[in-house]
Amino acid sequence: MQRLFEVEFKPPFLLIKSSRITSAFDRLGKTRLAGALGWASLGLLPLIAGAGLTLLILSLVAMVSRPEVQEAQRQAGPQSLLLIPGLNPYLPILYGWLALVIALVVHEGMHGVLARRLGYTVKSSGIILFLVLPIGAFVETDDKEIKTGRVRDVARILAGGPASNIAVAFICLAALVAISLGLQPAPIMTVEDVFEGSPAMEAGLKPGDRLLAVNGKPAVSLSVLSSSISEAGYGGSVELEVAREGVGVLRLRVGVAELGLGRPMIGVSIGNAEVQEWANLYLGSYKSSVTSNPLIFLLPPSFYPAHPFSQLSICQDEASTEPRCWPVSSIFQHPLLGPAYLPTANILFWVWFVNFNVGIFNALPIYPLDGGQILRRVLSASLGTRIGEAGVRLAVTIISLALVGIVLSLFTVPYLAPLIGR
Repeated sequence: MQRLFEVEFKPPFLLIKSSRITSAFDRLGKTRLAGALGWASLGLLPLIAGAGLTLLILSLVAMVSRPEVQEAQRQAGPQSLLLIPGLNPYLPILYGWLALVIALVVHEGMHGVLARRLGYTVKSSGIILFLVLPIGAFVETDDKEIKTGRVRDVARILAGGPASNIAVAFICLAALVAISLGLQPAPIMTVEDVFEGSPAMEAGLKPGDRLLAVNGKPAVSLSVLSSSISEAGYGGSVELEVAREGVGVLRLRVGVAELGLGRPMIGVSIGNAEVQEWANLYLGSYKSSVTSNPLIFLLPPSFYPAHPFSQLSICQDEASTEPRCWPVSSIFQHPLLGPAYLPTANILFWVWFVNFNVGIFNALPIYPLDGGQILRRVLSASLGTRIGEAGVRLAVTIISLALVGIVLSLFTVPYLAPLIGR
């Protein structure tokens, strides 16, 4: 009787294998969707590899030609180029590991599904643990079958991994864009001071109250308050909805009067108005960039506050000894997701980001990555009789070493360029 789970220890990793996973590959492999995905993967792989090569070359050009990019990379450190949460300072531990595990499960899982679809043996499959932490997945196929199999079949199996990563990446990106377009500025203006004897004091307003709404309109700019006061005029009133720490939400009717400055007033000074205005401008610019410059999603929110779900801070009065700072994510809200917006946006971003990088990297024609293995099989089938297997291996080795050299240069150029330029 076959055991449901099998545990294998390969220091320092623990492999947990399950026959049920292979059975799932069998069931999924029989679907029409699996067949369509196999052919689609084969067609997409050159595009994915091309995108990867383009980004790689553009990164190298920027690194070589722009001293500010070199300086930024030196400050970030070489570990920032590695897709390893905990080692890369910009990859969050929780979201990063979750995204990496999803990427590896998707990648290896598609290999397994397509292998069974095309009649190839899957010897074992399961998850990989480091201590008790899941760090990936694996699918072990029969090497002899893969080596002797038809080129188009093996290519589909290999292409399925990177293509599935890219598919998951763009599904998450589409969801993230949809959520981001629905964002609104959060009301962060507060009452700084209440004038003695003013209508605001009589109504019960206190310093520290946060303005949520004015006459039912969200208080997302100082103009909402000032225009409502002007419209009410002398002798009129405005209804303020405020959040008071330790109390909750209050609705206060505040009169409007002339307090010696020649205009209708309620008798308060307002704080955080500049930050509130910044939030409005930022969000408008961001929503425009989302559709006009999607490359913004290649910039992690942990590196620069380019995304409204970034937990980095912006500060007011930075020159002050006690600047006031806010996490960028705290000044935006989503009308439907509420407090679930922040974790949802971060999960979607990091699953997109990690899957995209795993997909394009594995599609590169570097042996033994998926793209490199496909290149070798294609060259062997098309040129093997003319240049021999030794010639094929040499060609693949040259291409692989050239690309590895470009990758390694991203680590070394920031440190070597200043020395060469002296």
